[in-house]
Amino acid sequence: MIYAPSSGLPMYVVLDTSGSMQKSERLLNQTLETIYDTVDTTPQVKEFVHLSVLSFNSRPHVVSQMTDFDDVNHLPTVTCSGRTNFGPMFQLVRTRIEADVPALADKGVRVLRPVVFILTDGIPTDADDLPNDPWENHLDDLLDPQWKTRPNIIAYGFGNADEQVIKRIATITAFVAEKPDDTSALRNALISFLHSMVASAASRRLEVPEQVKGYRTVSLDYVD
Repeated sequence: MIYAPSSGLPMYVVLDTSGSMQKSERLLNQTLETIYDTVDTTPQVKEFVHLSVLSFNSRPHVVSQMTDFDDVNHLPTVTCSGRTNFGPMFQLVRTRIEADVPALADKGVRVLRPVVFILTDGIPTDADDLPNDPWENHLDDLLDPQWKTRPNIIAYGFGNADEQVIKRIATITAFVAEKPDDTSALRNALISFLHSMVASAASRRLEVPEQVKGYRTVSLDYVD
């Protein structure tokens, strides 16, 4: 008997862990534990969503690779420090997609277009730290229309995040906190991601958040 390959959604959550996020470090790690637990204990999510967690500050980091959580011996955590350099982060996202999508396909997964959730509270510091390497170039490389596995991006901005930057990053939808200093903004963004992950597993396709508590939806610019 020949079985049809099961579909799977590569999902990346990218967390700003720059110095300005230090006050939220405990919340980030608590929520990461909830996300890992949801994936591990919900068969529908575990079978459909292929999750990887990345973080970025002065440099990008792989917090957890796109792996079977049965193989994880301990839950990784994040530490907040440093700057907010976007360019290296976009480079890492592309590198991980280039490795993860073929690996899933080799396992017989029918891979859907990857989706990236980016949560940030700051503006890019690349102009100061990497003056000859504009972050926009790496974003354009990540979203290259000629690249078959280019991802969809959903962006959340809070704190000092710049609305125009959030609009530039997002390809599907963008959210900006109504009150930049609202301490619940990060929590609400993470809850939104968690709900999207569970809903996507239930429908077996990407379910995009329509509204996020404490955020307003930012209109994206289209040329067609």
